[in-house]
Amino acid sequence: MRNKLKCFALIVGIGCASVSSAETISDSLTRIESETLVLKAREKQLEAQSNILARQSEIAVKQAVSDILSQSSVSGNPVIRAIEGIGRVLHATLQLHSGALVEVKAGDILPNGMRIISVRPNEVIAETTKKQRVRLAAASTPPVNANVPYAGAFPGPGNAPQPMLPPGLPMGRPQ
Repeated sequence: MRNKLKCFALIVGIGCASVSSAETISDSLTRIESETLVLKAREKQLEAQSNILARQSEIAVKQAVSDILSQSSVSGNPVIRAIEGIGRVLHATLQLHSGALVEVKAGDILPNGMRIISVRPNEVIAETTKKQRVRLAAASTPPVNANVPYAGAFPGPGNAPQPMLPPGLPMGRPQ
């Protein structure tokens, strides 16, 4: 009987050991899984920070280029309002320092003595009286034309311009 009790005690001991071993393995797997999730979250966070830094550097480069272009528009030089044309026959609308709008093509001479060297889809190159080539800057604001009451429509029966009302008054047509 003693042997049977020893055997039973041994089996119970092994059973308890395997239950505690199973709990240890379960805890270990749970810990590993949570550590994996944390590492994946950190990886995504680093990727997002990397994307943010890349976008910030792109913006900084574009801002620097914009600053250089705006510095190249020397006071007195005309600015580009529009470039139009088909194929190689391009015309540019320039706004002079006086505010006047002038349409030019390659070879034209401006009132300030500048000669237009080339008109391309994205740039106008001019030559100063001192034979210095200058890339004209694009205008930063749209042109103002006093003859057009508002952009996009012509006055007519259904779309006549509305008078400007002081703030706080209801908008619409009188009945």
